[in-house]
Amino acid sequence: MPSAIEYIHNIILDNVDPDGTSHWSVLATVSDAVVTIPATYHPADSAHPEELGPAECRSEFQLEPNETPPPISGTQHDQVQFIDALDLDWEVEQDN
Repeated sequence: MPSAIEYIHNIILDNVDPDGTSHWSVLATVSDAVVTIPATYHPADSAHPEELGPAECRSEFQLEPNETPPPISGTQHDQVQFIDALDLDWEVEQDN
């Protein structure tokens, strides 16, 4: 699913393997992540497509030892660019 990252809440280093591979998690607000209004098909004169809205989502990624780490203390713009370039799959965070 294509995503548009609106805001990075955090980027966390979860683990580093003995070979130097680093494992990261990221929490972000992603637009068009959840259905806010379901599609209506009937009656035909009231039909409309579903509408999507933003939600907090989590994803994970790993980097090889020679790859540049994410800009944890960088600007929001730098963080969004870095994460967006990874083309991650996002999971919506469920409210508890």
